Amino acid sequence: MHVEQEPGLRQAVEAVASLPERWTSVAEHTARGLWRLPRAADAVTQALTAAGPAGRDRGWVMVRSRVAEEIASGRDWTREAALWLAAGAADWAESARLTGDLAWRARSEGRSALVFLSGAQVAGNDPCAPYGRALWHCYLTTLRYDFRCGDIEEFFTGVPDDGEGLDPYVAAMRAFALLGRSRASGLPLLETALARGAHDEKVVHALLHGLWLGEDLPGQPERMLELLDAPAFAGGLGAEALLRKASALRRLRRFDEALAAVRSAIDGLGPLEVVVHTDCVRERALILLERDHHRRR
Repeated sequence: MHVEQEPGLRQAVEAVASLPERWTSVAEHTARGLWRLPRAADAVTQALTAAGPAGRDRGWVMVRSRVAEEIASGRDWTREAALWLAAGAADWAESARLTGDLAWRARSEGRSALVFLSGAQVAGNDPCAPYGRALWHCYLTTLRYDFRCGDIEEFFTGVPDDGEGLDPYVAAMRAFALLGRSRASGLPLLETALARGAHDEKVVHALLHGLWLGEDLPGQPERMLELLDAPAFAGGLGAEALLRKASALRRLRRFDEALAAVRSAIDGLGPLEVVVHTDCVRERALILLERDHHRRR
C-alpha cells in the first residue's frame, strides 16, 4: 500500500498511530470512532504488519474494539477475532491475550463463545495456524471461565498425549482441567506448560486457576506461591494474582499475610472489576472465618 499516494489511507494510518499502545476503555472508545474512517481496515492491517512493535500493539487495540462491537451486536465475534488474528499473523501469546480478554467480556454480556462454537467444530481447525489457534483459545478459555473441566478433558481426548505442537496456553488449559478436578496427573502438565510459558501472564494465571479450583493436591498452596514468583509477574502482582496469593496463604494458615494480600488486591482493583471485587470480599470472609476457628481451637 502506497500510503503517501492515498490521502484517505494516510489519514487512517495517522489516526491509528495516535492511539495509545495499551488498551483502556478510553482507547477503545477512540478506536471505535476510527473504524468509521473509509480506509480503517487497511490502516489496521498496516499497523499489524508494517509499523513495528508499537504500531502492532495499536493495531490490536483497534482489533479489540472491532470485536467488541461484534459482541455487542450478537454476531459471531469468534470468527471476527480469528480473522484479524490471522491477518496479523498473531503468535500464540498475542492470541491468548486478545481472546482471553474478549472471551471474558462476551461471557459477561451473554454472548459466550459457546453460543458460536462446538468442540467438534473447533477441533477441526489447525491449532498451529493463527486462525485455528484463535478458535481453540476462544473455546477453551470460555470453558475454563465456566469451570467446565470435564468438557475440556473431553475435548483433549482426540489430541495426542504428548501434546507436542500445542502452544503453552493451550497446554495450560489442559493442565487446568485436570488440576481443577483435583487430579494429580495435572501436575506434570503444569510443569511442562510452565517450562514453556512462565513469562506469559495468561499461561500462569490459567495454572494458578487450576490449583485454586482443585482440592487436596500435593503441595497445592506451596505450588501456588511458587507460580506467583514466575517471570510473568516480574513487574508486580495484579489484583487477580494477589487474590490467588491470599487463597494460598489462607490454606497455609498464614492468616495475617493472607489478609494483607487480599487488602492489596482490593486496593488495586479498577472500577470495572466487579467480579474480582466480589471474589476478594468472599476470600476475606473465608480468611477471617478460618482464622477465628483456628484461634478457638
